[in-house]
Amino acid sequence: MEQILLIKDNPNPGKDITMRHVRFLIITVLACFYFIDAGAQFYNGHQMTFGKNRVQYYDYYWSYYRFDDFDCYFNEYGRDLADFASDYAIKKIEEIEDFFDYSLEKRLIFIIHKKNAEFKQSNINLVTFDEESYNTGGYSRLITHKIMLYYENDHIEFQKQIASAIAEAIINEMLYNAEVKNRIPSSSVINMPDWYLKGLANYVAWGWDDEVENRVKDGIMSGEYRNINHLEYENAVFAGQSFWRFLGKEYGDILIPNIIYLTKVYKKIDDGIMYVVGKKLKELLVEWQAFYRNEYSNNKNLPGEDGNELRRSKKEQIYQQVKISPDGAYISYVTNDLGRKKIWLYNQTTGKHKVIFRAEPKYNYASDKTYPVMAWHPSGRILTFINEEKAGLVMYFYRDEEKSTEKRNLLYFDKILDFSYSPEGSSLVLSAVKDGLTDIYIHTIASGTNEQITRDIADDLNPSFLNNSPTEIIFSSNRLSDTLTNSGDPFEKRGMTFDLFTYDITGKTNLLTRLTEGRYTDRFSPAGSIRNNISYIGNADGVINRYVASFDSTIAFIDTPTHYRYFLPST
Repeated sequence: MEQILLIKDNPNPGKDITMRHVRFLIITVLACFYFIDAGAQFYNGHQMTFGKNRVQYYDYYWSYYRFDDFDCYFNEYGRDLADFASDYAIKKIEEIEDFFDYSLEKRLIFIIHKKNAEFKQSNINLVTFDEESYNTGGYSRLITHKIMLYYENDHIEFQKQIASAIAEAIINEMLYNAEVKNRIPSSSVINMPDWYLKGLANYVAWGWDDEVENRVKDGIMSGEYRNINHLEYENAVFAGQSFWRFLGKEYGDILIPNIIYLTKVYKKIDDGIMYVVGKKLKELLVEWQAFYRNEYSNNKNLPGEDGNELRRSKKEQIYQQVKISPDGAYISYVTNDLGRKKIWLYNQTTGKHKVIFRAEPKYNYASDKTYPVMAWHPSGRILTFINEEKAGLVMYFYRDEEKSTEKRNLLYFDKILDFSYSPEGSSLVLSAVKDGLTDIYIHTIASGTNEQITRDIADDLNPSFLNNSPTEIIFSSNRLSDTLTNSGDPFEKRGMTFDLFTYDITGKTNLLTRLTEGRYTDRFSPAGSIRNNISYIGNADGVINRYVASFDSTIAFIDTPTHYRYFLPST
């Protein structure tokens, strides 16, 4: 009723309605200008989907190096990594440009993080699952000309990240004339599957290694690679890498730049291949399958069909970190089901499994697949495991008899790759990452203190105590010298392969004992219970196997004392 009277008292009701519309229109236009300006300030890779901001636990101060072809950004903890990455990138850019006979036109921007947890705090180009998927964990994150890098396990993997990202950036620039890919017309975008682009980038960047060899062998012989266009994530990349290797071996690497150029011209990968090789892509894929089946069919190390084949696990689930308790009563292992991690305990007496730890939500594809890491206490009653939580490390002690778990923060380190107990159970020997260096440490459990054994650019992995002795450790390393420099020099040279070394932690000397020396063979994961008999994993002939070896020695040289050089005859 009041509303009716108000209208009646107004001599010109249409005027009020018109003025309200005008005011609403003015406010709307001003708001549009405001939001356009707000969006502009986050241009150049910083505009993010609503509700997707990542949790950031630390603030960082960023600096950068400027070079002819790229800028390298790093925070206060990543200077040594930036030095290493910059030095390697300069060489690799020139090498990959020579391969494609093409020079970069647009500057690259490397953004260096010292670990995966630090990278996961970044909001740069925060996107949905379909866009980021497997680019985290082993593969660099390439956003137009920005390259996100983080140190994970060792310098070899870090170099692969750098090289693959450079190769992918050059390929993209060759295809799109240095234009930003997501700003060009959709009609000009070439439909390029991951096996084609990322597989080619990896092949050009670093070629072939034992991991790829074994993954491709499994994929080809099991039939998983039957249709390359149906593959996703890592499988697509490995399969693509093998395709380009086949093409290079059978038709020559010199054709690859021409294939990229004609793919750009005709906007189809099929046409690019057809006009260079003279065969359809479908024909080449058949040849690719036959090439690898022939290569792997003569393998004599495959197990016979005796009914003892291992059962295949769920496709999405990863099993890792299998550890048997010293008394043989339990087997612990980690499952990773689409990012959801669980630690399981299997009772060998009862045959029952139980979950003792859970971490990360499912479908968390950015999670670090190397965690948790585990080791059994020598008594067999305590399972110790280390996990990454909120960008920090946490150590757990699980006691099965009491059904209890003790938790403590593990400070100082960026990442723990592997560890094992001393024979009396009072200390741990760690392979740990600190400021981009992978070194050996002795951690005293009671006091929480650490003693650093190595400090250099060499990657020191898989440490354990030798001969049930609390004084001598054995580990795998790609160092060139058996003398510890402890310089931390990022430009120091490393070996091409991993050998086994021992060190007496009570001697306080700077000398290691080199047990093996393989020019083309890596040796990892040494373990053994008696001084003259150990086992290790080797990759002789490109096949990863477990070897058993015994110690022997020869006289290296004689002065006042006699010096012995040890070697390992293995079977």
